[in-house]
Amino acid sequence: MTNQTELWQTTLQHLQGMTTPEMYKSWLIPLQIIEIKEKEVILGVPTPFFSTFIKGNFESKIIHALSIVTGQSFSIRYQVGFEKESDKINENNVLPNKIVPLHSFQESNLQNNAEYSGFMANRSHQDSLKEKSDELSEKNLIRCTSGNIDTSHTFSSFIVSSGTQFAHAAAKAAANFPGGKYNPLLIYGPSGLGKTHLLHAIAIEMLQNDPSARICYISAESFVNEFIDAVKNRSTGSFHSRYRNDFDAFLIDDIQYLGGKEKSEEEFFHTFNHLFGSKNQVVLTSDKPPKELHNLEDRLVSRLQQGLVVDVKPPDLETRVAILRAKAEAEDLFVPDDVCFMIAGHIRNNVRELEGALVRLSAEASINGTEITFEMAKEALADLLQEGKNNNLSIDSINKCVCSYFKISLNELNSKSRERKYAEPRQIAMYLSRKYTKKTLPEIAHAFGGKDHSTVIHAIKKIEKEIISSTTIKKYLDDIQQML
Repeated sequence: MTNQTELWQTTLQHLQGMTTPEMYKSWLIPLQIIEIKEKEVILGVPTPFFSTFIKGNFESKIIHALSIVTGQSFSIRYQVGFEKESDKINENNVLPNKIVPLHSFQESNLQNNAEYSGFMANRSHQDSLKEKSDELSEKNLIRCTSGNIDTSHTFSSFIVSSGTQFAHAAAKAAANFPGGKYNPLLIYGPSGLGKTHLLHAIAIEMLQNDPSARICYISAESFVNEFIDAVKNRSTGSFHSRYRNDFDAFLIDDIQYLGGKEKSEEEFFHTFNHLFGSKNQVVLTSDKPPKELHNLEDRLVSRLQQGLVVDVKPPDLETRVAILRAKAEAEDLFVPDDVCFMIAGHIRNNVRELEGALVRLSAEASINGTEITFEMAKEALADLLQEGKNNNLSIDSINKCVCSYFKISLNELNSKSRERKYAEPRQIAMYLSRKYTKKTLPEIAHAFGGKDHSTVIHAIKKIEKEIISSTTIKKYLDDIQQML
């Protein structure tokens, strides 16, 4: 056992350098090595949620660290509900409470807070629940008290941009200080920008802080459907009790769906009031700010506005590329930078579409047995890229693409420097601004640090000439125009 303990401590030292201090403390320190077999390591974890999270986010790192320490390749198996040897008797020689798997808390909450002993007596139901938990685990999902949570949607996996920084910080504060000053919290913005990701991240963080937390994650559509069933089955009393008394946190997606459904909206209004009055954390998402949710009653809109309202904006080019790189890394997929920039240049307003493009590339490469290259990506994504094409571009968007491509700053692009590494990108940007925008020559000149329009004319003529004579300039233009 001593050798196993020493081996695990050495492995942890390697893992410490592979993640952040917060993630290391929260997720790796609580793990316990139970047994080492010939090709398998059994790790003890406190809850099914914990094992699912580790499997989806750390398992490959653990296997890699073990191979460094031992020189061997292991698979990982998880044992839920372990007790550390050091915890069996505390300083007062009193046996501590056993670690109770998360699903026991869930079941007791769903059955009117029945005693845990009563739940344990129902062995067949427990086995059924475990089977469902294992099925969800295979899909990287966990079951909170109400609703399934994707364990890959953590705060650390959320790529933060200037347009989502405030929402990310507010969501994290709500998760770590539930019922505090960010209650209620409403996150709004167009579809596909990460609102649901943040709701899942809040649930994961809350469960990490308190595995017994009673969390309701539900869509507004599901809330409406459940209420309709309750009315139909004459069980509204049970419905009231469930949503007003059984949860510590209430996370509801797409609140705009309640608009025009008077009875459901009224039920939600009273549920919201009860939860908020009980200092339970309420987090909601919508596609618009409260004042633009015209189908909702004024009294509900007023309640939504009394908390913190934050928006999520479309990610900038750099963030879109970072999202693609992170997704590709998670899928162990090699995607060249020029392909990432091409996709990110065409898909600007929806993260799900970015990920969808990557899925298509992965499938294409797998089916045909080919590598992902720029030309292959252009052909595979031709229809998608054409849909995302926008010929009504701004000088600002063109300049951002040029700067990203040449890895220079906007200040360097607009400077007076005549160094080729700045002058050539500047001339290309002026040429593209003239080609793709409706701006006049003086307006383009003004956008580049207040230069004279004759400078723009010179740049355009120079690039037009070099398109014919220089294959390098032609490639630069082709690449950047693909990004645009």
